[in-house]
Amino acid sequence: MSKRVTIDALADWLKARDDFVLLGHVAPDGDAAGCCLGACLALRALGKRAVACLPGGVPLLYAGLPGAGEALDIEQVSPGMLPFEPKAALALDVSELPRLGEAGQALFEACPERAALDHHATNPGFGDVCALDGEAAAAGEMVVELIDALGVQLTREMGECLFVAISTDCGQFSYSNTRPETFRAAARCVEAGIDVAAITERLYRTRTVGRTKLLGLTLAGLELSPDGKLAWARLTEDMLREAGAIREDKEGIVNYLQEMSGVRISVLAEERGEETKFSLRTRAPLNVARDVAVPLGGGGHDCAAGLTLAMPLEPALAKVLAVAREAIEKV
Repeated sequence: MSKRVTIDALADWLKARDDFVLLGHVAPDGDAAGCCLGACLALRALGKRAVACLPGGVPLLYAGLPGAGEALDIEQVSPGMLPFEPKAALALDVSELPRLGEAGQALFEACPERAALDHHATNPGFGDVCALDGEAAAAGEMVVELIDALGVQLTREMGECLFVAISTDCGQFSYSNTRPETFRAAARCVEAGIDVAAITERLYRTRTVGRTKLLGLTLAGLELSPDGKLAWARLTEDMLREAGAIREDKEGIVNYLQEMSGVRISVLAEERGEETKFSLRTRAPLNVARDVAVPLGGGGHDCAAGLTLAMPLEPALAKVLAVAREAIEKV
């Protein structure tokens, strides 16, 4: 049984241990990557040995972050290939144990001592100790607080990683999850000397040709329910090849669906072999995690959630759309 702890208690837990592996979730986003890299730098500043491991490695969009070059792709390394034998694991921005992926979960469970830090309200709690804040806009917001509790100076390098974590998970401070603490954490990163203009240019104003073509192909096939309240689109493996895009280029496409006037729930169905991965978005008072993702085995936040079904795209999409329609009708 995982013990729920405060950030201060988690800091004490970390200070009493060494040889850390920091783990993020599958298909890592800016929050997962930024947290793992920022926390890794903080632990090293304490004189600890630490290594960040992400399924698939650090996405190209975040490859320029400090420490990204030393992070490992957990799917490509065995425990014996790590720079040291990890004695403690810290999962960051991981909503449930399976979200670590097969390799990440195996490494997490193989460590003698385990902890987690997360901001997903659906997180059941896992590890020996678990710090959860379902109100935080990003796990990065919590890691800034953790660094203070560790007694470590927030450096520019840490700040860059954590500003990316925070900014990407709250839609550049525009989502409903943005709270005063979100701005305060971001301000701490700015005070550390980060270049906000350069980070913003790289994240939000630069797009590869493949990413641009994939956006066009996906939006060209969008569909709407007769009442205009439900929008969905497909992203197939053929479309990835046609666009010359990579998996991570689909990040953010679902938001374009949600931005259409009148849409209450938007669904992006991504073909992954015999599985289908879904990205879901909505607006209050709907809760897409509770009413759509969780009943189908997924999770996430009130307005942004996801799930994966072990089914081909079309039957999987039909199943998710049926649940989404029911959620809309209840409101």
